[in-house]
Amino acid sequence: MQWDGCAVHSLDWQLTDYPGIYKWLKVKNRMIINYNNMTNKQLISADIDRVENLSYTPLEKTYLKVLMVKTIFSYLLLMGLALFLLLAENFSGRYTAIVCIEGVLLVAFIINLFLLPKAFAKKGFAIREHDITYRSGLLFPSVITLPFCKIQQVSISQNPLTRMCGLYEIDIVNGAQLLSETSIPGLTEEKANEIKAFIIESIRNENK
Repeated sequence: MQWDGCAVHSLDWQLTDYPGIYKWLKVKNRMIINYNNMTNKQLISADIDRVENLSYTPLEKTYLKVLMVKTIFSYLLLMGLALFLLLAENFSGRYTAIVCIEGVLLVAFIINLFLLPKAFAKKGFAIREHDITYRSGLLFPSVITLPFCKIQQVSISQNPLTRMCGLYEIDIVNGAQLLSETSIPGLTEEKANEIKAFIIESIRNENK
């Protein structure tokens, strides 16, 4: 006897008293049909859409100002903390130490400001049918790809600085890596909502 779709339906009147067996036959029949329709063709490496070759969408240019303000504030804070060495009256070389520390911080600050626009230009995201990729980093490049089927949560957030500039960021929780979170910053409200809606819809389609 062949357990195809027609055969299973023809047994409906015989299996009404055995719902467990009937359900098993229906599932088994569906698995056979899906298996027969499944393909597993070999792909040529040249045809694979590699993340290195993706066309990345850049972040909003206003976000560069946010990065500059954060950098300036961070270095001013560090330089201010170094001045607390003046309170160490028992440390005879405190003035020399302060000058050295402040000098190193100033050089690092200038280098950071010089590299910041280049690092900003490296940031970007790309959306494909089944995943989203975020690229960042100049000296230490990072490319993170999140399959939609592994995403547990997606949300939109702001901090006081980005709120002043009217920017948002997408926070994506990846369930495949112990609920690690990836954030894509420097987005307009419209773009952030658009990406969020697309990811949510893609998650639903992936889980069907």
